[in-house]
Amino acid sequence: MVLYVVPSVVGDPSSALEFIPQLWGARDTALFASVVNATSIAANGWKDVLGMNEPQEPTQANLTAQEGATMWKTYLEPLKSAGVRLGSPATTSAPNGKTWIQDFLTACDGGCSVDFIALHWYGNIASEFIAYIEDFHNTFQRPIWVTEWSCLNFIGGAQCTYDETVQFLNVTQSYMDQAPWVERYAWFGAMANLPAGINNFTALMDPSGIINPLGQQYIGPPTGANPPATSTSITAPITSSAITSLIPTTTTSSFGTILTTTLTTTIASHSTGSTRTSSAPASTSTTPYVIIGGASMNHTPELATILLGALVGCGLLVL
Repeated sequence: MVLYVVPSVVGDPSSALEFIPQLWGARDTALFASVVNATSIAANGWKDVLGMNEPQEPTQANLTAQEGATMWKTYLEPLKSAGVRLGSPATTSAPNGKTWIQDFLTACDGGCSVDFIALHWYGNIASEFIAYIEDFHNTFQRPIWVTEWSCLNFIGGAQCTYDETVQFLNVTQSYMDQAPWVERYAWFGAMANLPAGINNFTALMDPSGIINPLGQQYIGPPTGANPPATSTSITAPITSSAITSLIPTTTTSSFGTILTTTLTTTIASHSTGSTRTSSAPASTSTTPYVIIGGASMNHTPELATILLGALVGCGLLVL
């Protein structure tokens, strides 16, 4: 279950902070139902709720399309009456990802209000990423949220160099910024210490939690500002410890636990074309993942702090 920080809970450190709940999978249904309901939605002004995480992956939510449809109708569909938009389960870009979503919608039989499609993609060829999200948009005719993507190679070949990572981010992010049907996206690598086996060149901050040049590139300059000749800059470093201090201290014990749950997952790779995708990388950290998001290019700058506890797969969510 993903719980993004709620401004009203943490003293509204920024009016741009947004809370977006996610029903990660079957293990979180009871907690999700107790935390995300019509009352909490109205009280906090939540606008969007995300569906299950990588449901076709055995190491992730691990649901059949029918199980996913049943879970959706039980826990997510009732939230529509509270006025929120609902995002689809986010599949990996393995070949069975698209098929799973198609089977899920068939199993829903018109009973699932999917307002936008969430998806994950990993690889090292920008054109393949662009073709993939275009295909999802054309197939499902809904807005797209790319809730995980990065220049990561899981087929055992060479990883992206730093320059290749910079170029991959530039090409894919530029494309999404001009595509009106891509509503949000999240780069994987927004943490001080990346999980073992993950290319360090994809990190958006250094080991001390300071946003690095790639992170500055991702965040982009303020709206109306002229971009610098080389990389964007921020006026003051933002450390992971500073963002962690935003965690609400008045939450219930169960809510607090989910934010700091120790979760161990294994990389389960799946080929797609000449690239390979994977489910969430392994981690055993008990520290909540702190994600610093901001607008880039034509987006209004917004700081989005995302705390991911039970979900290991994460990235920066650009609003």
